[in-house]
Amino acid sequence: MAMVVEAFVSGLLNALGDLAMEEADALLGVPGEIQRLQRTLRTIRHVLRDAERRRIEDEAIDDWLRELKDAMYDADDILDECRVQTEKKPTERAGATKRRRFSWFSGFRRQVELTHEIGARIRELNRRLEEISARRTAFDLRAYSDRKPTSRVSRKTSPVLESDIVGTGMEEDARDLVELLTTEDSRSNILVLAIVGIGGIGKTTLAQKVFHDDRTKASFRRSMWVCVSQEFVDSDVLRDILAGAGGSDGGARSRALLEPVVESLLRGNKFLLVLDDVWSEHIWEDLLRNPLQGGAAGSRVLVTTRNEGIARRMKAVHIHRMKLLPLHDGWSLLCKKVAHGDDEERDARSLAAIGLKIVEKCDGLPLAIKTIGGVLCTKGLSRRAWEQVLRSAAWSQTGLPEGVKGALYLSYEDLPSQLKQCFLYCAMFPEDYIHLRQYLIQFWIAEGFVQAAGDLTPEAAGEEYYRELVRRSLLQPHPMYHDQFGCTMHDLLRSLAHFLTRDESLFVKDVQQGWKSAASAKLRRVSVIAPGTQRIQPILDAIKKQESVRALLLERTSVSETDVNDHLRKLRRLRVLHLADTRILRLPQHIGELIHLSVVKLHNLRSLDLEYVPVEGFPSGIGRLQHLNVLRGLVVNTGRAWCSLEEVSNLRRLRWLAISKLERAWAAAEPGEAAAKGLRNNQDLEWVEMHCSPCRADTAPPSFGFAEEEMERIERVFDTALHPLSSLDKLEIQHFFGRRYPTWLTTASVGLLLPNLRRLVLVDCRLCPWLPPLGKLPSLEFLRIRRASAVVAIGSEFLGCEAAGGKRRSSSPVLFPKLTELWFDGMMNWEEWRWGVAEDDEVAAAMPRLSHLHLVDCPRLRDLPEALSRHATALTRMQIKGVGALKSICGFSAMKRLQIHDESGLESVSDLPALEFLEVSNNKMSSLPKWLVTGLQAQFTALQRLDIEGSSQLLRSCLQNGEEWPRISHVPIVYIQDDQHKYIYYIRSSSTAYTNLKEHSDDHGKKVNEDQEQDMDDSQGDEAGEARLDSFLAPIPQDRRAVRKPPWANLCLCALNEAVANPFDCTDTPDRSNSPTK
Repeated sequence: MAMVVEAFVSGLLNALGDLAMEEADALLGVPGEIQRLQRTLRTIRHVLRDAERRRIEDEAIDDWLRELKDAMYDADDILDECRVQTEKKPTERAGATKRRRFSWFSGFRRQVELTHEIGARIRELNRRLEEISARRTAFDLRAYSDRKPTSRVSRKTSPVLESDIVGTGMEEDARDLVELLTTEDSRSNILVLAIVGIGGIGKTTLAQKVFHDDRTKASFRRSMWVCVSQEFVDSDVLRDILAGAGGSDGGARSRALLEPVVESLLRGNKFLLVLDDVWSEHIWEDLLRNPLQGGAAGSRVLVTTRNEGIARRMKAVHIHRMKLLPLHDGWSLLCKKVAHGDDEERDARSLAAIGLKIVEKCDGLPLAIKTIGGVLCTKGLSRRAWEQVLRSAAWSQTGLPEGVKGALYLSYEDLPSQLKQCFLYCAMFPEDYIHLRQYLIQFWIAEGFVQAAGDLTPEAAGEEYYRELVRRSLLQPHPMYHDQFGCTMHDLLRSLAHFLTRDESLFVKDVQQGWKSAASAKLRRVSVIAPGTQRIQPILDAIKKQESVRALLLERTSVSETDVNDHLRKLRRLRVLHLADTRILRLPQHIGELIHLSVVKLHNLRSLDLEYVPVEGFPSGIGRLQHLNVLRGLVVNTGRAWCSLEEVSNLRRLRWLAISKLERAWAAAEPGEAAAKGLRNNQDLEWVEMHCSPCRADTAPPSFGFAEEEMERIERVFDTALHPLSSLDKLEIQHFFGRRYPTWLTTASVGLLLPNLRRLVLVDCRLCPWLPPLGKLPSLEFLRIRRASAVVAIGSEFLGCEAAGGKRRSSSPVLFPKLTELWFDGMMNWEEWRWGVAEDDEVAAAMPRLSHLHLVDCPRLRDLPEALSRHATALTRMQIKGVGALKSICGFSAMKRLQIHDESGLESVSDLPALEFLEVSNNKMSSLPKWLVTGLQAQFTALQRLDIEGSSQLLRSCLQNGEEWPRISHVPIVYIQDDQHKYIYYIRSSSTAYTNLKEHSDDHGKKVNEDQEQDMDDSQGDEAGEARLDSFLAPIPQDRRAVRKPPWANLCLCALNEAVANPFDCTDTPDRSNSPTK
């Protein structure tokens, strides 16, 4: 149940403790009743954990808990009303007004009636609870002492997510499947393959590895990933295909309109389509077969499914059957979860005997092992704690949904009660839904699930809850999102959550089926996420009768303002109202009557997010929302009826602010009047996004159409009205059109003003010729500067050095002391990067922690500072793309990975002794550049892999008899691709090569053996004047095939799937389209 009774009772007791007892007793006329309620709740709560476990198998206990839960909800509603009454000012309670005596009298009488009604309900509630409590003895329930949430004491682990792949089996399976995917086959334009196995066995993990293999990427023009789910909707699947293929649905919602768009987009293209978690072959036979038939030869459809029969009925040409994880590999995976560092690994090995028994209970399922590892992470490396886990009764829990093992229930059972509620809340969303951290936490807070202790705000406590669920592998971070901002839930865990919430929560994807369920149960939460083509009125009519509903989520539906207005006034207990991607353009008429509403509410509103909503401004009065924590999408407007910047400064609890059209602010306040306090009152502000409107498309440098007066005014607005606080953690400025950055960013004391700033993004500040002294920011970890068109040179001002007596000095001995990632992007006029710190300057170090450097689209930059390699000693990854004037990259002793794209002017790459991975890309490149030849001969001694993308001429010259072959043959792994997606993939250790060049493949595919190659007769001639390369890619001898059969030797049916988006794009908010995550 989404409301875990144990947690609810604890929450109610906390709420009662916070209530002003004497005032409440006097106001409500119920002396002693609130204390009586406290005593009853304390009596009940110690047996609730046992009751919740046994309710799965015992119907009588289930009925008892359901009755108790109903009483708890009523108690929560009454307490909320008590809080509303006791928080009101005396004049508000009396209904007093200065206008009429009659209004005062009528308001007073109504208030007396209301308080009497609440008092009577409290007395009746106590009677009910005492009767329910008395019946608990009939069930012989065991009492447990309170447990504190373990999220406060979990050991710290690395934020970098470890790979779930252990052992060699997965690697070999992935290689075989890639080979099958990329093998030419003349039987059909489109072939279906499948991966089959039980839930949680790792189908998606294998598919991810295959999908992102370099050979897979090179072989298909378009690659798409679709998460299907049991109750898939035709139009959703088609829209996901369009999104994955880089197309647009043009606003179409119906299958009839979307099918021809899909067919047109894929016609003539060689594509890979992954269908993840297929439950019915009808998705292929009835929906996708026809619109996909126009794909080019070699197109593939990859399926993951639990049912081999589905794969056969889809006529798959190969089935890969997943095997259970061997015991020793399972132990390795468990150790990855519980041990970090040599000391902990040594301690974990001492627990191997118990650990192997625990792994054995997980039945070879990676998901089960990971979640049990999450449990053990909270226990420490203690033999006694591990033995308790091994002996837990939850392993043998019966009555669970199909496929859900006892290990998964144990992982849930081990959660503190508050975290149980947060976990169960995720059942409100569809399979593979991407939960965004900020919004999920706001839902939890609105429902009362988050209990903040000490000085923690509810939002900070919610962050801890969220990260604890991630650490326990109950939520899986999505690779498209930075810092675990987006997560998904595995479908087996969602199945468990859905099962445990079945009696009070309803998720609807098919409205025709869902409205019957909505009418038959006493619901507390309803989520409808359905295509706009479905008529939603029946389910709204059913919900209107459910006055107990506390959360209503309507996403991607055809619901209108009229629909909501007609139904909201009945849902008086609503705490969460989520309206996303609907036709609603304004707040519903009766929203002010919903006194409990917390996420789109007015009284205690904590989060107001209208980002990407085309509003003209916010109404005046926003400043009265004193609980507001998140305000995004705020649009500046100058009229008196609109919210001003001064109002924003009154929001003392604000943590996240995104504000746009700041150029309007100067009209709201003349110079000297412009909200001089700035944001100084917002003491908790951590994340600020400041946006002006983009430049008009018809404008050009140097002024981009702005008058001098306009530029001066926007500078004053940023200097005064937007002066930030020392609490700031993240700052983004976009489209600023002043000629200088704000004074608070350019002052020499910027490090004192912004001591906690970790992330800074400056985008389209096109008129500022100099960068601020950002090296003085003591906590800065991530910096991205994008499209700073006026910057020609960067020098010592960027580091934050001042000249004194001929030397450069800094108030800090270390500049950019914590910077780990630096981006310069779209700097079209940038020519010179001077370090500005000489050997004898009084600066101890600069950028000592820098590990990632990205230079993208900076075509005029000629050189990297010589001192960069001397100071940035931790630099391990560098991306150089579109920096055509750059001459050399030298002297980076720690560099392990280097990506160079389109750099025709590069002359030297040297002194990179640690370089392991080198990627070189230029479609016009017909031979290896001189710097690369020199480096391969003597410089790149640690190189493990070389990736090259060039012309078809270069590809052929890298074959064994080609001109370039001797220069690359010593590299352990070589991958070469041309602009026609032809490739060669060479592995030196096994003397193996793969290719999709037809004239160099045998009858089955691409795998060849160099040691046993057979020379072919060159006299057979060339096709289209191309040289024969068979000597490099000879067929595999029969004796070699007998040792290890290639995967096509036993063709039956085969499959795969999954994808990951680019994690490096840090400026644009990513969408929530489907992507492989399990």
